[in-house]
Amino acid sequence: MKTTIKSGWTIIALIALVSSVLLGQVPDQAKVIAGAERAFEKVAKAATGPSPGCAVGVSLNGQSVFEKAIGLAEMEHNVPNTPQTIFESGSVAKQFTATAVVLLSLDGKLSLDDPVRKHIPELPEYGSPLTIRHLMNHTAGLRDWGTVMALTGVGRGDRVVNQDLAIDLIVNQKGLDFVPGAEYSYSNSGYQLLAEIVERVSKQKFPAFTAERLFKPLGMIHSSWRDDYQRLVPGRAQAYGGPTGGPYRLVMPFMNVYGNGGMLTTVGDWLKWNAMLESRSMGAPLVEALETVGVLNDNRKITYALGLTVDKFNGIREVSHSGATAGYQTFLARYPDQKLSVAVLCNGPNPNAVSLGQSIAGEILGPFPVPPQPEPYVVKPVELNKFTGLWRNERTRSSAMITLENDALRFSGSPLRAQPDGSFLLGNSRITFKLDKDGKPISGESNQNGDVFRITAVSPWDPTAGDLAALAGDWRSDEAGALFKLVIEGGKPFLTQRPSTKLPLRPTYKDTFTAPGGQVVWFTRDAKGKIDKMHIGASRMRDMPFLRVGGPAVNK
Repeated sequence: MKTTIKSGWTIIALIALVSSVLLGQVPDQAKVIAGAERAFEKVAKAATGPSPGCAVGVSLNGQSVFEKAIGLAEMEHNVPNTPQTIFESGSVAKQFTATAVVLLSLDGKLSLDDPVRKHIPELPEYGSPLTIRHLMNHTAGLRDWGTVMALTGVGRGDRVVNQDLAIDLIVNQKGLDFVPGAEYSYSNSGYQLLAEIVERVSKQKFPAFTAERLFKPLGMIHSSWRDDYQRLVPGRAQAYGGPTGGPYRLVMPFMNVYGNGGMLTTVGDWLKWNAMLESRSMGAPLVEALETVGVLNDNRKITYALGLTVDKFNGIREVSHSGATAGYQTFLARYPDQKLSVAVLCNGPNPNAVSLGQSIAGEILGPFPVPPQPEPYVVKPVELNKFTGLWRNERTRSSAMITLENDALRFSGSPLRAQPDGSFLLGNSRITFKLDKDGKPISGESNQNGDVFRITAVSPWDPTAGDLAALAGDWRSDEAGALFKLVIEGGKPFLTQRPSTKLPLRPTYKDTFTAPGGQVVWFTRDAKGKIDKMHIGASRMRDMPFLRVGGPAVNK
């Protein structure tokens, strides 16, 4: 019996060894082209009728071996996408901004660990050191300027935004979402400030600096920045939104901001860029800096480096970034051990750029070993039922319902799977509940790769007419430059804003509501229990405080 077990483990070890060796091999060119063709053909066959599409590029050992396009670059005149079509990058541009900063550090003109206020002194002093590196790996805690701007009722897609306006909004934020370095939270504000730092330190406009130091040396002749949205760009694809099959609508980024995004480019230029990273032709220190992942204050490593995510795709090292701006969506990935790069630029909602890019990589590098599946652990429904109810996220104040459906728990609709040790798995997170003396869950600790936050059981709130009346009135935030009026109509609360915004507020738990866009609206009280502030939290902005500036507004 011992021999059999040992032999079994030997076979498993050999399979794992062979799999790792195969996954680490550089594929031959024929296999790369064939795999890219298969993935591309699947997308082409799924397309129905005239629609926007994508351009795709694949390189091996730094040389482009596959470039194709699908769909229309301009639907009004039936202009097709081609591999030479220019698209907008979305957030894939962040690695180019990060590179500009790293080059200045290698020039000796700044340090990545400089305080940001050394270069942007008008930024508030937040009480904890905020460094350039924090900006680069999204650990600064800065509120995202686009989310803040949306509070005014005229957001990124509703008016022309320039660089000065975005910077002004950022430097007028008096608070952070968290202590710098404590957490990872994606925010465009950091990369807006980085572009500003490049300009102040180099004494050049950001587009001129990157053209001189990056695009021209690498032969990226089709790449530039959208620093003037009215400038004509020959060969550029228009961007569209709408349901699959239409009707499509033009969805363009009418902004003159750059650094966080705003790069205009082609798949061929992106492959040249990845070839530089692969060969390290601009120096190993540059590439090593870009691929150094962030380390939090408690020494936990995150997968975000400097404008790049360094992670695994089916066990293979993947250095990548995705992006989306208006109707554009993009993906650029490099698989260093296989000398493979994949670039995808799209000008509509389908296909999904990341899915297309990784399907190409999968066709080329697969098939992959099937990971072992754990045996399901069965818990009696009567035991699971005690976990049902309303739960508050103590980090974001958002709420979620745990329900029991078909003898299984669901957390806001997602499976919550019981484990033998008493914990539960929610996707990649493990939730461990704390029980009171009667065995009733009162709180939970969610842990995803060391990122820990608490959830707490709360009671649903059914506010009285008096409760709502105490909240009514005008509320203003100087940080956001936003004014809201909370009114009560027919016994129900609405958050209104000139000229036509009217958001119904759904009560969740005490003094807290949810708005239709998923925003959390809550109220805090002074020492005497009187309402003193309104707060709004949203994705990439946890807490924007508002002060009352008017009296109650009640409409019967």
